[in-house]
Formats: sequence, structure tokens, C-alpha cells
Amino acid sequence: MNKIELPNYFTRNHRVPEVYVHSFSSDAYSDKSKVQLNANLISFLTEGSKELYYENDSQIVTNKDFVIAKSGNCLMSENLSEDKKYTSLLFFFSNNFVTHFKEKYQIENRVKQNNSEMESKFKIISYDTFISNFVYSLQQLIQSEITLTEDFLILKLEEILLYLVQKNGEETITFLDHHTLQKHHVRLKNIVEKNIFSKLTLEELAFLSHMSLSTFKREFYKIYTTSPSKWIQEKRLEKSAQMLLNDRERPIDVYASIGYESLSSFTQSFKHKYGITPKQYQLKKMNQ
Repeated sequence: MNKIELPNYFTRNHRVPEVYVHSFSSDAYSDKSKVQLNANLISFLTEGSKELYYENDSQIVTNKDFVIAKSGNCLMSENLSEDKKYTSLLFFFSNNFVTHFKEKYQIENRVKQNNSEMESKFKIISYDTFISNFVYSLQQLIQSEITLTEDFLILKLEEILLYLVQKNGEETITFLDHHTLQKHHVRLKNIVEKNIFSKLTLEELAFLSHMSLSTFKREFYKIYTTSPSKWIQEKRLEKSAQMLLNDRERPIDVYASIGYESLSSFTQSFKHKYGITPKQYQLKKMNQ
């Protein structure tokens, strides 16, 4: 799996300004990539769709929406439109910009963070006429021969953020600079338990936890006293047994929803734990 640092990848590791804009387009499907966001991001998607995985949530973003994402590690995949295109306008901006923006426009942190929950890492917002026109006009400027200075881009970013604050409230911007200190074992536990039934690999879970795979496995064992593969499989099989009995689900409808890639691999794991196939288990329990 590729690892990309953004926006450094676009700037070729040259100095990244406080605010940076990049018009991105592709005609190739992109599977999940590890993305290290070194700046906050507004991704105005115009063609295709994006699947975004952060440590506490995953969402599909279509070209009817755009996403504001906090700096940090995430996983992204890009899907082409019916016209085999993927295009987006990417607005990167630093934490310093957020601080100065809040001070300049007297925006205060009024949202209290619940310490028992993981803080929000991104927001998905639907386009409206103003935002669509804003994106179109900026794309036209980028395609022209006019040199867009950093001061100009700062003004444009302030414009769209002020509009979003007026329309959707101050939490549109204040969520970006919550700095709740979270111990690494708490982060790992939340990430794992929110993704038990996803198809994320251990390597991907480790990346979202900001750990190497070996560190992830070691810290996991300290919490659960078993390996991550074994623990996750146990949880998936327990859930599958519940779905087979309580929900009367068919095995063919169960395996994908609990994170297995195929019915055969699910059946093999289930039989190893319970001694019989999922179908046999279902019939036996229902007839007792």
C-alpha cells in the first residue's frame, strides 16, 4: 500500500505555505492509500467519489458534498465517475492559519469535548449554489495565466470559511484545533473496537493508530492479552453466531457484513470455532 504525504507530494517537498491550493485530476481508480495529512484540508470533490477512513469513522464522499479534514493519518480511495474521471480542488491550510483566523474574526471554542469519545476528525458538507460558484470561479482562476499569490489564497479561504461559519455555525472551524491529548492505548482501543467488522488490515489499523505494525501488535497484546488477528476473529465469529440465530440471516449474507472477504474463509473459521458449518449451526440451534 502506498503512503503519501500531503500537500508535500504536490509541492515536491518544497516549502509548504500557510495556505496552498491544488487542482487534482485523475483517470485511474485508486484503491486505499495511506495518507499523512501534514495540513488541514478542504477537498471540493467535483467528479467521482472518495472513501475516507479516519481513526473513528469512515464515510463515502460524492460530488454532491465536500469534506473538511483535520491533519493526521487517514486512508483514502478514489472512485471514477461514469465518465472515468476523478477531479477535486484541494485547499490545504496550517494550524497557524486556523489560530489566526479565529483570532481575527473572534471565533471562540464553545464546543465542549466529551473526553470519553474520540474527537471529530472530519466533516462532510453538502454543496449549495454559493459554494458551487466559489469552487468554479477558483478553478477558472487556476486554469488562467494569472499567478495566485498566497495572500490572495488566504483571502479566498477566509471567504469560504466565514460563509460556512455563518451558515453552519462556529463548530465548522473550531473542531480543527481541538487538541485533546489521548494516550496511545486509548486511541488504539477506540480504533480497533470501531473497526472490528470492517475490512481494514492490521497494517491499516496500525497506520490510523499512528504506530508501526510491530508496535501496534505489542501494544494490542498489553491491552487484550492476545494477538489482534485472534481477538478480531473471535469478535467477528461471535457476531456471526448472533446474526445467524437472532436475526435469522443466511450465511451468505453474514460473511461480508462482519469483515470476511469470502464465504469459504468465513465457513472455515466458523467451523474451526464451533465444530460445524454456519448453516448447520443455525439449523441445530433453531431446532433445539
